[in-house]
Amino acid sequence: MAQTKVGSRYAKAFLGLVAEKGKLDVAIKDMELVHQTISENRELAVLLKSPVVKTDKKISILSSIYKKNVSDVTMLYLELITKNRREGVLAEIAESFIAQYKEMKGITTAVVTSAAVLSDAAKKRIEELVQKEVGGTVELSLEINPELIGGFVLRIGDKQLDTSILNQINALKQEFGANFYEKQL
Repeated sequence: MAQTKVGSRYAKAFLGLVAEKGKLDVAIKDMELVHQTISENRELAVLLKSPVVKTDKKISILSSIYKKNVSDVTMLYLELITKNRREGVLAEIAESFIAQYKEMKGITTAVVTSAAVLSDAAKKRIEELVQKEVGGTVELSLEINPELIGGFVLRIGDKQLDTSILNQINALKQEFGANFYEKQL
């Protein structure tokens, strides 16, 4: 999901507020829950973006979902967002908050896609290599893609290391596809 300017600004304001109050660790868990809930529940996302549903009803729905699961500061923030008619970008705000929190704490997310489930030793080795390369704390996100056949693809930000067998097969196809015997113009 793309982070919008509005989402980024609201997230930055909330990040500043919770940092000032010393509730950063609680707020990150709350915003992860908010992001996960909205991302996984299409009906909730549509409801929040709907101009037909009244603000009071949206606040009531958000309260029934989150009141027992998030801190008071986060609940007040969700109500404020809704009163300001920005509830439609709540998922983007949560996503942006998480990204800004990780940047502030020096946490790098590395996405590892492999053909099969990685062993604990392989995970630890990859985490150590990434940590040595980027410094700071590393958070591994693991994905499975059987089409890779073997090996793995490691993505950190906009950089990618592809050691998969599928990538090697594609490289061989390109190499064999070139005809070295015809004169190239």
